[in-house]
Order: sequence, then C-alpha cells, then structure tokens
Amino acid sequence: MIEYTIYALITVVVMAFLAEIIDSGLGMMYGTILSPVLIAIGFSAFAVVPSILISQTMGGLTGTIFHHRYRNADFRLKSPHFKVVLAIVLPGLAAVLFGVWVAVNIPGWVMKSYIGILVIVMGFLCIFPLMYTFKWWKMSLVGIVSAFNKALSGGGFGPVTSTGKILGGLDPKVSVATTTYAEVPICLSGFIIWYFMEGIYTVWWFPAALCLGAILGAIIGPYVTAKIDTRWLKTIVGLLAIISGLYLCYTVLQGFDETFSSMAYSFIFKQLGVNYYPSIWDWISKELTKIVGGWFGF
Repeated sequence: MIEYTIYALITVVVMAFLAEIIDSGLGMMYGTILSPVLIAIGFSAFAVVPSILISQTMGGLTGTIFHHRYRNADFRLKSPHFKVVLAIVLPGLAAVLFGVWVAVNIPGWVMKSYIGILVIVMGFLCIFPLMYTFKWWKMSLVGIVSAFNKALSGGGFGPVTSTGKILGGLDPKVSVATTTYAEVPICLSGFIIWYFMEGIYTVWWFPAALCLGAILGAIIGPYVTAKIDTRWLKTIVGLLAIISGLYLCYTVLQGFDETFSSMAYSFIFKQLGVNYYPSIWDWISKELTKIVGGWFGF
C-alpha cells in the first residue's frame, strides 16, 4: 500500500475527479479506468475494489441529484425513469453477492477477460445497433450482468448498463442518468459484502480521497450529459465501452506475455548453466542474501 503523502492524496483526488466526470457524464469508466491504474501504481487490489465501490456510491448519489436537476431524467418515485432504476437494481443486488464470491475465488485474468470481451461486444452493438424490444425482464437481465461485473472487479457496470438500455430503445441521456442512480445501491451493497467477506485492506485516507474526488466530479458530469447532443452521446458511449474493453484485454495479454517471456528466458539461461533473474533488483537481492548468509554462516 502506498504511504500517505500530500502528493499521493492530491493525485488520488484528481484521478477520481476526472474519472467521475466521465462516469456521471457518459455512464461508465469510473471503475474501469481507476481499478487498473491504481493497482499499477502500487495500491493493493484488495484495497482498490472496495474503495472504488464506496467512492462511486458517493459520486453516484451526487450525480443523481444533478442529473435530476438538469432534467436528464425524472427520478420522482412514480416516474418511468425511476422504474427503470428499480428494474436494474433489485435483481442486481442478488448478483452482487455472487460477484464478490467469484472475485475472491477465480484468477484475475479470467475475470478481466470476461468483462473485457463483454464490454467490447456491447460497445459495438451501441454504435452498430442490433436493437431489441424494450421489456422489463430484459432490463432486469442487464442489471444482473452489470451488477455481477461491478462486484467482480470494481468496473464493468456502466458499459453494460448504459449500452444495454440504449439498445432497448432508451434515450441515451436517460440511460446515462439512470445508470448513475443505479450505481448507488449496487456499489454500496458491493462494498458492504466485500467488508464482511474479505475485510478492507486499506488506510482511511485512500477511500476518503476517492470519495472527495468522485463527489466533485459528479457535480460536473451531469452538466456534460445535458449539453451533449443525444446522437453524439450514443456514439461516445459505444466508443468508450470498446476502448475500456480493449484495454482490459490488453492488460491480460500483457500479463501472459510477461509470464511466458520469464519462462522462456529461465529455460534458456538454465541450458547455459547461468542463473536467470527477472530484473536487476532480483539479482542484487540474491547476491546480498548470499553475502549476508556467508557472514552469519547460513
């Protein structure tokens, strides 16, 4: 886990701020962007996922208020848009529990590959639509798949939900707004389940910084939605879905490439009778261990 410094704090806040502008403005990419980036710069995966879930809860709550204020959707209790949210959330809550269980019991590359391929397909369908007739049970199915994705990795909810509703004939602005609303109970329940099943491997400042950035970003995102032309919004949502999916698949292939390269180099060096070290730091560590061991006779 990265140590607390003012620079680390500011960096995390800014990253969450920018990611939430995109997420609440276009209906996706918060967890999809932040999860791999935060893990890549040194944060533990078991700290990142629950922290993203709780911060997106706060960002989604803020974004919902501003989506309603900018009239991207009508969230009064008896409105059809509120019913869309319920159709996503109610079945999705059951999928969250299963998603967390799967997340702690399968290899990371399987999880990333599944979400990446699914999101790419949904993105292409958003740009080159294969429209289906709107049915409430179909909305519920979208909610189950997207909630499962969210609990699985912290990402993959928005791309599936936003594109899935657009393909069902929903206005893109309504789709983005209802996705933001649906994220609130889904992310909150995912965070609670993570906490009771795995604990929270993090320090207070990390999720707090993410929450601050997400809240600030969620004030701006809905304004972006209100100002973008609906036709462009649909295309942008599809392109972002494809990009996020391709990136996830790339990280999987990159991991395999590093593993296979390491195996190949190890085999070659072994045939030459030379020890193989993946990096200079591994070599230094090994040599220091030998030296220190020689001093103390072990």
